[in-house]
Amino acid sequence: MEKEKKFVSKIINDAKIKKEQIKDEAKLEAENFLKEQEKQEKAFFNEEKKALKKEFEKTLENEKSTSYLEQGKIVLEAKHEILDDIFDLALQKMKKISAKDYQTFLQNVLTQNAETNDGLIISSKKGEEERIKKLAVFKKKKLKILKQSKDISGGVIIVSDIYEKDFSFEGLIEERAQTMSHTVAKELF
Repeated sequence: MEKEKKFVSKIINDAKIKKEQIKDEAKLEAENFLKEQEKQEKAFFNEEKKALKKEFEKTLENEKSTSYLEQGKIVLEAKHEILDDIFDLALQKMKKISAKDYQTFLQNVLTQNAETNDGLIISSKKGEEERIKKLAVFKKKKLKILKQSKDISGGVIIVSDIYEKDFSFEGLIEERAQTMSHTVAKELF
């Protein structure tokens, strides 16, 4: 029986050793598996982090561009408002010129720009027709006052069969506004 006990004891010891070996191998395998999983997770998260960073930078750049465009639009609108205000003030100032200066203005415009037998479209304000008919150039160039009406506050529109020349206050201001808007556009862009 002693022999049997030794044999059983040896089997049990061998089994315990084998158990420890298997346990150590399993532990090592589990550690290696966990390390590999951690490595893969790290790589995955690094890739995700890079992708998120790229997306963030792209979104940020788009937002900056949009912001710059909006700022430019606001500045441009403000400049247009300022120009509109300036031209409105200029028109108001033109409307307030003295009677003598207005007579001189009309005389010069007609002398330099009207041809014989041209028609004139004038302001509908009281006394305008009489004022123009008193001008020496009116009689000299045989000009006619047309019954057409346009909403002008001063100045004249010279009309013939082949042209129309706008020297109304509004026309002169509009022409200046168009000329200056090109200059402003050059400065802005």
